[in-house]
Amino acid sequence: MENNILDSFTKGLIKERLNVYGIVVRQHGDIIAKKQYREDNFVQLYSGSKTVTAMGIMFALNEGLLKLDDKVVSFFPNEELPDDPNDYLKKMNVEHLLTMTTGHETSSLDVFYYNKCDNFINLFFNAPIKYEPGTKFEYDNGATYMLSCIIQKLTGQKLRDYLMPRLFDKLDIFNPQWDSSAWDVTLGYIGLHLTTEQYSRLGQLLLNGGEWYGNQVIPYQYVDMMVKKHVDNPGYWNDIEMGSGYGYQLWMCSVPGAYRLDGLYGQFCIVFPDKDAVICVTSHQEGNQNDILRLIYNTVLKELD
Repeated sequence: MENNILDSFTKGLIKERLNVYGIVVRQHGDIIAKKQYREDNFVQLYSGSKTVTAMGIMFALNEGLLKLDDKVVSFFPNEELPDDPNDYLKKMNVEHLLTMTTGHETSSLDVFYYNKCDNFINLFFNAPIKYEPGTKFEYDNGATYMLSCIIQKLTGQKLRDYLMPRLFDKLDIFNPQWDSSAWDVTLGYIGLHLTTEQYSRLGQLLLNGGEWYGNQVIPYQYVDMMVKKHVDNPGYWNDIEMGSGYGYQLWMCSVPGAYRLDGLYGQFCIVFPDKDAVICVTSHQEGNQNDILRLIYNTVLKELD
């Protein structure tokens, strides 16, 4: 399916040499345009995976398995905690993980690439916490990994398996592949592989308030919590798209009211409530991947009523 909605976008890709794999445009519940610039293979969503991890937490909230103010340390046995946890670590709760306000100065898992560690959990708990949790935004892969760990601690299932009957099966996404850590925990912060069209279903689910073809997959109140701006982060990374605010594992956009799932190299699933629309792309764009976002805003978005 293709129509002139995508003409200017395609020309822009060529002019700006942007390496987009495919695009799907949904409006009023229907796919109104799509184009594959290569076959619609399964793509690593990178941090687009984080939003799906947050969905897992929303299911756990609905099932009474946890609360947003539950302390992170409460889910882990003493042998996994530092001998003398500091006060900031003791204060950190589930919502701090969701909003990337753990108090870490840098992403706690970044240290993994430079130092040997026994476990990502140990690494997270031993990373220095400079700020009181809830007071400062810092994008932290470790926060999302810990959310995945919490689901596994509570259910005895890996996050991917926990979500199969609750989310993936309901969206007709069969047997999705999601990478695990060396400790057999769904990574959560990266590693989910979907096609462009499957990825777009996640945005449509959020736009629908958790409903999918008459089935309330995620209760509306939890979707509403996810997509609200919980954190102001102006100036973050000196980019307006990264500094427009953050929800529950979702980025707010410079376009008022819009929000997005966002993965490395340009895995974007953008929800525009004012247009009742979702625009989803998969890509491998080295350099400034937000050039893809700006091209979408300046072309496809302007074509929508």
